[in-house]
Amino acid sequence: MDHEKCDMKHNQMQWDALTDYVLDYAIDCARKGNRYVIVTLVRIDGSSPRYPGAQMVVSEDGSFIGYLSGGCIERAIVAEALGALTSGQNRLVRYGEGSEYFDIQLPCGSGIDLYFDVSQPTETLISIDRGLQQRCPQIMTLHLPAFRSDIASVFTVHYRPRRQLIIAGSGPSAVQLARLAIISEFDVQLLSPDAMTREHAKSLGVEVIALVSTTKTYALAADARTAVVFMFHDHLWEDAFMPSALASPAYYIGAIGNEAAHVRRREALLKSGFSQENIERIHGPAGLFRGSKSARDIAISVLADIVKNQPSAP
Repeated sequence: MDHEKCDMKHNQMQWDALTDYVLDYAIDCARKGNRYVIVTLVRIDGSSPRYPGAQMVVSEDGSFIGYLSGGCIERAIVAEALGALTSGQNRLVRYGEGSEYFDIQLPCGSGIDLYFDVSQPTETLISIDRGLQQRCPQIMTLHLPAFRSDIASVFTVHYRPRRQLIIAGSGPSAVQLARLAIISEFDVQLLSPDAMTREHAKSLGVEVIALVSTTKTYALAADARTAVVFMFHDHLWEDAFMPSALASPAYYIGAIGNEAAHVRRREALLKSGFSQENIERIHGPAGLFRGSKSARDIAISVLADIVKNQPSAP
C-alpha cells in the first residue's frame, strides 16, 4: 500500500510508464483538461508481482502510466478504465481466479481486485503531491463498494517520499552513481569540491553544492528515506560531513576506499567520541561486491548495496 514520490515536472512531455508514483500524471491530465481514472490494486488472492495499493492512471485518450501486473492485463485495465469514464461510475473489478472475464487470466493463477476511481478530486491529488515534495508521508482513503463481503469497505493507500541519495565526493564514480540513481528514481544531491564533477552532475539534472573547505562542518538534510555516500579520494573531506551523517536517521551511510582506510576511519571516529554502535552503521568499503575498477561498476556496486539495505515498507 506504499508509494514513493517520483518528482517529475508536471509540464514534462515524456513520462515513465513503469513508475510506481502516478498521481503527478493524473494532475497533469487535469491541467490539460483530460479526464482520468486512478486504478488501485486493493486485494490479492495468491501471488502477485505488485503490492496492495499499487496504482495506474489512465487518461481519457487511452494513455497510461503505472502497472498492476507483469504486463499481462494492462491493456484490459485500460479498456475497463475507459468504460468507467464513459459511465461516470467507480467500479470494483476482479481479474484472474474468480473473475467473470474468463478470457483474461493471470499466468500465476492468482486473483486480484482493482478499484477504478473516476471521482478522486484533483485538489486531493495536488495536496498529496505537495506533501510528498516536503518529504512528508501522505495517504489516500478509498471507499469501496459494499457488495463484496470479503473486501473491506475502506482501503488506505500510503505514499512515502521518494528515496533520496546524497553523494559527497568527486570523480567519475560519483557522477556515475548520480546517473544510475536518477534512473532508479532517487532524488539526488551531490556535494563536491571539484568543478568538473559538479558540471557533469549538473548536466544530469542533479542538485549540486560546491564545497570550499575541509575545515568547515556541513549539515546534511538526511531523513529516514535517505542514503549518504562518501566518495572522496582525500578522506579529510569526510570529517566535514560524518558527524552530520551519523547524527541523522539515514538508513544507509557508505564510504569508498579500501579496508585499511575503513579501519583508520573507524579508529578516528572512536577517538572523536562516536559510539561503536553508531560507527557500525557505516558501510565501508561501500558496495555490494569488491574489486570493481571502473566508475560504472563501482556505481552499480554501491547502488546495489543501498537498495539491498533500504528499509522495507512499513
